[in-house]
Amino acid sequence: MEQRRTPGGDNNDLHPLLKDRLHRPRSVFSPGHRIRMNVLPMFLNLFLPWAMFIFVSSVLAFWMMYTKPALAYTLVGFAVFLWLVTLLVAVNRRKHDPEPAWYSYFAFMTGAAVISGILIGMFLFKNFSLRYFLVKDMKVIGHLDTNVEHGQNVLDAGIVYFAEGNQLDPTKSWHFMHGSVYCVAPILKGGATPATGSIDFWAVGKDCCSVSASDFRCGAYNNPAARSGIRILGESERAFYRLAVEQAETLYGVMATHPVFFEWSQDPLETVIHWKEMAYINYLLAVAVAFVVSLIGVSTASCKFAWIGRSANVYGEQIFDDPDFQKGGYSGGRRV
Repeated sequence: MEQRRTPGGDNNDLHPLLKDRLHRPRSVFSPGHRIRMNVLPMFLNLFLPWAMFIFVSSVLAFWMMYTKPALAYTLVGFAVFLWLVTLLVAVNRRKHDPEPAWYSYFAFMTGAAVISGILIGMFLFKNFSLRYFLVKDMKVIGHLDTNVEHGQNVLDAGIVYFAEGNQLDPTKSWHFMHGSVYCVAPILKGGATPATGSIDFWAVGKDCCSVSASDFRCGAYNNPAARSGIRILGESERAFYRLAVEQAETLYGVMATHPVFFEWSQDPLETVIHWKEMAYINYLLAVAVAFVVSLIGVSTASCKFAWIGRSANVYGEQIFDDPDFQKGGYSGGRRV
């Protein structure tokens, strides 16, 4: 009669498949094993991708991108390089161990953090920080009289306070359509043609005027206390506003030799400071959302890995401490 083997006895004559099973190191992903999740990789996978997002988005969204863009791009490139390293490590681990691991999750979340950090950082810089820094580094001019001043003399101005009597003239406003409607209206003193002979100062805005008549409704157009403007510095926008001015020149028989464009405002300094505040507010909101996403991701992955570990035996083999095995035998390669 064949001797039965017990967990404490010699197992040299066990089937090779079962012997390999007994000597394999325990893993949380092996079916039938008790789950013991390691807190350290969970902690790292929660905070490291989040930290990567904070690093990339902050580098691209604020002063470094404006004052030292080469350094900013270098740091972001280094972050991309680190992501590629994690990706290579994850691929290598998958080749040697097909069981799910935190390496793959970490590579995926790091890539998502880097890419989203780049997109959000560039969005905040383009829409808020860049406008703030450009205007901040330019001059503030007060009491400018459009009747006697030439546009080419204030090309270094970021904020202009116009002299009393200078107002918008909506009767000479017009537009140019290219995707959006680019609206322009001259800033004149008393509505008269300037003594310089050239209408160089224009209030502008997008999608705030009629496409069939002189109807300018941009910025603080209906505020009688408004008498100042914030310079428009975007190259692409200025090109379209220049085309709108050219059409107004032809339509009204006026001349604009060196047009300068402004967003009409009552308190331009408050608007510029608001751009800076919006950059930080949206940045902090993005950081908070990134943490929530990271937390949900780690929680979901932990649950998924845990269920893999608790799943049924997919190999069709008997575990050593299975009661059926201790009663004797296996068929189809199992002891009988």
